[in-house]
Amino acid sequence: MGEYYLTEDDHRKVSDQTKKGHSRTAKAEEAHRQGKGLDPLVDPAGFGVIRRSLNRVEQLPNQFFKLLIGIAMLIEYRLDTTGSMGNNIDLAFDSLTRAYELLRKVLKRYDLQIITSIFADYLDDYILCRSQAEMGIKIAEQMTMMVPERDGKGNHGEDPQYGLFGAAFLTSADINRYGLKSYDFTVTDEPSHEPIYADYLVRVFGPTVFEKLNENGFNFDKDNLPTVKETIDWLLKRAHAFVFIVGDRRDTLAYWPTVISKDRIIFLEDTRLLPEVQAAIIGLTEGTLTLASLEEFLITEANLSTEQAKMIKRAVAGIPIGAQTLLENFDKIPLAGSLFKEKRDLWPVTPDELPKEESKEKKAKNKWL
Repeated sequence: MGEYYLTEDDHRKVSDQTKKGHSRTAKAEEAHRQGKGLDPLVDPAGFGVIRRSLNRVEQLPNQFFKLLIGIAMLIEYRLDTTGSMGNNIDLAFDSLTRAYELLRKVLKRYDLQIITSIFADYLDDYILCRSQAEMGIKIAEQMTMMVPERDGKGNHGEDPQYGLFGAAFLTSADINRYGLKSYDFTVTDEPSHEPIYADYLVRVFGPTVFEKLNENGFNFDKDNLPTVKETIDWLLKRAHAFVFIVGDRRDTLAYWPTVISKDRIIFLEDTRLLPEVQAAIIGLTEGTLTLASLEEFLITEANLSTEQAKMIKRAVAGIPIGAQTLLENFDKIPLAGSLFKEKRDLWPVTPDELPKEESKEKKAKNKWL
């Protein structure tokens, strides 16, 4: 099952491999100190740069392709891992199975795929780590391959804009082929630096970044790159994007409403309830939850207290509720078990295109020919 879903046994297996270190990412941090760099799986420049979330199908003996679970639904979240937020990747790893099961409950008809990203400051060793769009045990494994900055060298702002840029322009997700959107979350307690520099894009995504942008349908002038707001505006064309602000720093509170609308900004005291807040937002956006049913869901399915459930409801009440349900093809997407003529076909075959089974009489007759 680990090939298809993340199980508690999968998570425990990866967790046991990290217990000897001071953190979940201790082995990757030691490799960095030895000058070995990032594992290509979480290096934004690795594995072709563009992150791809694809429908999973298997070829049947009749040569048709069967959709295994549902169409791929991509969720990407990027975590600030500097200063007081330095242990966010450890917290995210430890709560991963809890988060995963809640997400599956609000995304029942999809194949859940996750990109985990962490970001720092341009003065730090790695501005961005970004996993592949993964399923099952690989989600947990790639989280441990990241190198968080923790203390960090910078201050007064961080650089999530390069992660946002990757999400907007260096991502290819099958969910978008159906006219629907994926989900994107940024978690931070700082404003973002401006602008986006071409040199830093090369530093983060490698020397082929502009070729890869062109391959993915974007042809940017290196001297006229989009602003952070323009990048988020592009991201919103393919994802339901939200920013989680942790704490109450004045410059942070002042900055984010200038680049993303207030109905997409969620205020959190800390990141301990991040899985529950994400599930609430996605459930409300997908229509699998309503404001009327949210508290009960959080109490019975997430085991939260009544006070915690009410707090989350207040935090998410202003988001664009039901936004996914208003999009083209929401009620028409292929479901698990659908058959396709070609592996990358968008829509399944019709009943008329399926091979006709021989009748019992014809089979018996053919047997003796």
